[in-house]
This record gives sequence, structure tokens and C-alpha cells, in this order.
Amino acid sequence: MLVPEIDRGPPVWFRNDHFASASNRNDPRQFPVTTETPPETSAGRGRSDTTFIVGAVSIAHFLSHVYLLAYPPLFPLIGAEFGLTTTQLGLLVTAIYVPTLVLQLPLGELVDRIGAKRILVTGLVVTSLGVSLSGTAPTYWTLLAFALLSGIGQSVFHPADYAFLESVTDAANQGTAFGMHTFGGFAGFAAAPVVTGTIGIQFGWRVALPTVGVLGFVYAAALLVLAAPVYKRQIDARESSVTADTDVTDEDGTATLRATVAGLLRPALLFVFAFYFVSMMAIVALQSFTTVFAVDLGFSDSAANTVLTAYLVGSAVGVLAGGPLADRLPFQWVIVAAFGLAAVGIWYSVATAATASLLALVAIFGLVGLLMGIALPARDTLANSFSDAGSTGKSFGFFFTGLSLGAVISPTLLGALIDARSVFTAFVAVGGLLIVAASIVVALGLRARAKRG
Repeated sequence: MLVPEIDRGPPVWFRNDHFASASNRNDPRQFPVTTETPPETSAGRGRSDTTFIVGAVSIAHFLSHVYLLAYPPLFPLIGAEFGLTTTQLGLLVTAIYVPTLVLQLPLGELVDRIGAKRILVTGLVVTSLGVSLSGTAPTYWTLLAFALLSGIGQSVFHPADYAFLESVTDAANQGTAFGMHTFGGFAGFAAAPVVTGTIGIQFGWRVALPTVGVLGFVYAAALLVLAAPVYKRQIDARESSVTADTDVTDEDGTATLRATVAGLLRPALLFVFAFYFVSMMAIVALQSFTTVFAVDLGFSDSAANTVLTAYLVGSAVGVLAGGPLADRLPFQWVIVAAFGLAAVGIWYSVATAATASLLALVAIFGLVGLLMGIALPARDTLANSFSDAGSTGKSFGFFFTGLSLGAVISPTLLGALIDARSVFTAFVAVGGLLIVAASIVVALGLRARAKRG
């Protein structure tokens, strides 16, 4: 007797529902995507509201990344005026990132308490203010202080952005929304050198920074007004529900603080923190040292920048493709497959370095960038599956603290490895970091399976 084959889907431990915690088991984001149209949630998510919020938040993310790279294209001009060393110029970038290590988690908690819109608008104003005031800096130390101020504003974007996105998406479209948001950031990185560099060359760096900075003020005002109706329909309804479910009567807040810390130190969340930390070390290393890799092979600076451009363009395309993949496939498999193949590509570039042509190198790093980009929406979908209802800002603040830590440590650590050994040894290590990151995702799945018996 012939028995019809039953499609059992992916291995049971890799299904999305195995990553749900007991507190958010009923969240539709936790379960595999089906072809059925998902029901409307209690927040009343509408297609037009979702499109508006995803677009609005992605533009804010675009501006955030423009401001992250506002200074480097102007380094020759700033350095010449103040007589700065390369190390002193680099500290301007460090000053932007340092506040995110300290502030993302408490700001994420604040997002969960008072809402994402107000925090996002405030952060956009603060980071725009820091960049704008930089054009008036009379000394290097004043400029460094303004860069630090810009970094304080930067600290709000990830907790607020993801809380906004989570409030208007579900399992059917969340990966796509996260992909568009990430693409906005990549577009900002691409636009920053063109915009600030061009204005700086034509009119000077003291004109370029305020000119770019004013864009943030304009958009913050527009977002404050235009997002208000959507905010009332979507976010306020969700926050009211969360507030009713999580009312705390401890007046001094001690119990709330203990509960917050205990919740974030759950083993599963620490695994996700480690995943963000390790994967970001690999991403920043590729962004920072791909040109060094190409130059060490004997290619010119211009050719090396072509290789880096191929990687960045591949990443941007991959992000757009990765969003729908995260919606349609188990996002854990997307991460493991993409990171695993990217590691193979990096190791292949090292193994064939002696005979590699420029065209081959461009193709390899373009493919590596594509794979890295594909993994990013799935990465954020994975993280969101561990965010309890009403705690998206806090959870993403915690996870992106790991990301910021990886971004700060990676250039120094991998740079030291390049100095001590070689750039090829460092890139072998970068491939290893991707395998470690993929292994963390596998470990999360195995742990979830073991807990379910």
C-alpha cells in the first residue's frame, strides 16, 4: 500500500516556535509562517500603517548612519585645520560609539515605558545637534565633545526603531520590515561620503556638518507630526495592554530593576547577546580590513576600494533579499547557511590569494557581502523572537549593546592580529568568528529542543 509522503517541514528543533519563551508563547511571531493571511492583532495593525512606520523608521535609520559617518570623509580637512594625528581623528568615531555601549539598555527600558516615538524623535534631535554644533567647534576637544553628544543621540535608534517595527509587524512581514530598516542604514553609509565629502570640498567642513545636521531637525519635526495618528492607533493600544499586564506597585522601583536584570540574564538572552557580539566582530572586520587584504595582494588603493565596494553593494542587495527569506523560511536556517557559506568564501579568498585576479576578488567579496546581508534580517527576527511582549526596546537595547561592544573591540583585536601575524591570518579568524556565530544559533535550537523534552 502506498502511503502519501507527509511534508514535516524543517527539523523540529529549528522551527520558530521552539524559540518562544513561556511568557510570549502566544505571540504570532514565534510560529512558522504559513500561506494563510495572519489575523489582525489586538493593536489593529493595518497594511497602510505598517508601510508608513517601516518607511519612516528606515529613513530615520538612514539619517542615523549618515551621522555615524559624517566625520571620516572630512578627516583631511579637519586634521589640516587642527593639526591632528590619525589616532586623534579616529577618536571622533570612537566618541560616537562609546555612548551606545552605556546607554542602549537604559534607553531601551525607557522606550518600553514611555513609547518609541518620543524617544526616537529626541534621539534624532540630539544626534543632529551634535553634528551641527561640530561645525562651530573652536578646538579639537570641543569637536570631540560634540561628537560624544551625537553618540548620545545615536544610542536611541536601535531600541526605538525595533520597538516601532515590532508594534506594526507580525510573522508574515517582520523579516521584510527588518530588511528594509537595515537597508536604510546601509544606504546611509553609502550616502555619507558623497554628501558630506562633496559639501566639504566645495564649502569646507564647517559648512558641511551643519548642512547635514539640519536634515535631522527637519525630519524629526516631520516624524513627530506625521507619526502621531499612527502612533495613537498602533503603539498606544499596545502600550496600554502592556501596562495593564505589567503593573508594578513597588514604589522605589527596586523590584522592577531586579526583575529587569534577571530577565536579561536568562541563558537564552545571553546566547543572543553573544551572537550579536561575535557576528558584529566579523562584520566590522570585513568593513575595516578588506582594503588591507587587497593591498597586501599587490593591488592599488583604488582597486582595493573596488573590492570593498563590491562587498558593501553585495551586503545591501543581500539585506533586501534576506527580508523575504526570513519571512518565508525558518530564520535560524537562513543565518546558519548564510554565515557558513560566507566563512567558506572568506577562507577560499585566503587559500587562492597568491593567484587571485582583481575580478575574482571582486566576485568573491561581492558574494560574501551578499551572504552577510541575507543573514541580517533573519538575525533581527531571531532576536525579536526572544523579546517578551512590551520589552522590545529593552531587549534590543541589550542585544545591540553586544553589537556595539563587538564593533569597538574588533578593529583593535583584528588589527593587532594583522600586525602580529598577517592579514591572511586575520581573515581566517574572521571566517572562524562566523562559524562561532552560526554555532551559537544551533546551540540555541538544541537548548530549546532539550527544554521541550
